[in-house]
Amino acid sequence: MNHPSVKYGVMGGIASIVITLILWFINPDYLLNYVGTIIGFVVLIYFMYMAGKEARELSGGYIDFGEIFKYLFITFVVMSLITAIFNYVLFNFIDSSLLDRQKELAIKAAEKMATMIGGEDALDEITDTIEDQDFSYTIGKAIQGWIFGMIFGAIIAAIQGAIMKKRDPNFNEFA
Repeated sequence: MNHPSVKYGVMGGIASIVITLILWFINPDYLLNYVGTIIGFVVLIYFMYMAGKEARELSGGYIDFGEIFKYLFITFVVMSLITAIFNYVLFNFIDSSLLDRQKELAIKAAEKMATMIGGEDALDEITDTIEDQDFSYTIGKAIQGWIFGMIFGAIIAAIQGAIMKKRDPNFNEFA
């Protein structure tokens, strides 16, 4: 585990699991709303940063965008895979009632939106639509979410890579 991406991806995945369990013990609703999302995002950014920083140090203090992007993206892939596997286990085997809570929170959010829009008919329609949705967390849905998450990870890696890249001032590409 000498590769910075793997090292920090695994460490970030473990940190995410620990934070998820802490939030779950405090109040499971925190996992399903913005609190868990914000904390997860901060953890993700931190471990991707640490991987990029170590990669730059291993490259002698200078690294181009393409190279650091690879390190950052691989960190995201490893970390998100560990998190997706744990979430599958959590939602299906540890606490399957989280799926019902997730549906309840979706209905509450829809009710807030319907009151802002101002229509009782809209509320009934949205509630019926949510009630009919399948909130189960299957392996297929976990994999699909993980794959679609790669787009988000690539964007975050590109932004961080653009910030963290450092060009060697002695390098002259025209010499």
